[in-house]
Amino acid sequence: MGLTNTQLLELIRALNVQERQEMALFLASPMFNQGRNALENAKLFQVIVGTAPDFSSNLLQKELIYFQVFKDKHLVPGKLEKLMTELTQLLRVFVVTRRFLDEQNETKRQVEWAAWLREKNLADRSIKVLEKLKNISAENRKESLHQYRMDLLIAEEKHIWESTQNQAQGDLDIAQVICQLDVYYHNYRTELQNRYLLQKKVAQLPELEDYMEHVHAAYQQSILFQVSENIFNVLEKGLPTIEETQQLVAFLQENSEALSKETLEHLYTYMRNFYTLLINAGNVEYLAVLHNLNQDNLERGFFLVNGKISHHAYLNIAVVAIRMKAFDWAKKITEEYKDLILNGDENGLYYKLNTVYRLFAEGLFEEALDFLPDPPLSSIYHQKFRRLELQLYYELRSELLEYKIDAFRKYLERTATKSLSANLREMNVNFLNLILQLTQSPPKSKARAEQLMKRIQNKKLLAERAWLLEKAKELA
Repeated sequence: MGLTNTQLLELIRALNVQERQEMALFLASPMFNQGRNALENAKLFQVIVGTAPDFSSNLLQKELIYFQVFKDKHLVPGKLEKLMTELTQLLRVFVVTRRFLDEQNETKRQVEWAAWLREKNLADRSIKVLEKLKNISAENRKESLHQYRMDLLIAEEKHIWESTQNQAQGDLDIAQVICQLDVYYHNYRTELQNRYLLQKKVAQLPELEDYMEHVHAAYQQSILFQVSENIFNVLEKGLPTIEETQQLVAFLQENSEALSKETLEHLYTYMRNFYTLLINAGNVEYLAVLHNLNQDNLERGFFLVNGKISHHAYLNIAVVAIRMKAFDWAKKITEEYKDLILNGDENGLYYKLNTVYRLFAEGLFEEALDFLPDPPLSSIYHQKFRRLELQLYYELRSELLEYKIDAFRKYLERTATKSLSANLREMNVNFLNLILQLTQSPPKSKARAEQLMKRIQNKKLLAERAWLLEKAKELA
């Protein structure tokens, strides 16, 4: 019995002389060929290649190969077969890597490079790579399906880059992705139709329209398509009823087994983001729905990446629970996941923020103030803590409040101009103006309360709107 009819030999025979030489170098690299069988993998490859070009069955006898590769005195059943499987896998990695490194895949490699830079928070470098690719594509414009496909890849990565910048403005380059997708799709589809019609002239084939009926049926049977279409219909309405959104979540839960975990996570993220936007727009009736969804998704591991949770999710889950007055659950989650935050929690910033929010909501103002940290100016949460500090001093009727308001205002006028966008500065300045007006308002004044509530509601950019409205109502 030999290696003559094995998959491994078939693959090695398919390699040309240069590829076999490169494969030998590949196996010599500990980057790719790792583990306790690394030397044996390289040896087995050399022994088999040594029988080229004829690959004689006499030279590929199992026992002959075995004792050239291993130093064993006796043949161990299954040992050579296991090594052959491992070498076959390494050969696949080599071939795929070699294809990826081919010159025609340069654009793909650059897109992957931009993606890696984005994932490592090197956003400026990532966007420079994408802009360079776009410029090269424009300068050397030669239309082809391959070029349109590369344009789509570039547009997709640019969209992902825009999405990760947490910008609440612009179209996130979605229109460009749709444009590139349509151009590539229609060109490719037309070419395939042309191929089909050409083939139909030499073979007995049904009309192309008959296939299109099957395509339409496949769409309707696709759970992913149905869910995506339902999400689209709900989003398009602007303000759907709670029943409509609950039906969508129920449909998603009923068909969970038909969708991959990654797809479910993606779809649930859509729903959570949509509920958050509705709540931020003043539709607080969706809080309970979002809280229940958070609990379900957390239990099913949809927030976790390699056992870790992002700090955004860690904060948002707790804040929604706190607004639902589920204080015990919020405390449990805050404690349970404090050491599982993706990329860590330097100085316990996110843990303290969750804790302060909860204590504040429970009315334990002095305890919350004692727990309040002093984050560095470079932290994106610095302004959140400063606003929380002002809210706590307001609730405690502290004489330090106006001093703290003045200090925050100076920060916004001087330091924040270099680090905060104009919109964020305006949100904070409006908050400062209104909290100052609250402190200067006489108690039990219905007219003043109504005046302030109207001002609060009319501000397009305003931080802590719900809390300010609540305090304005209390004046009456």
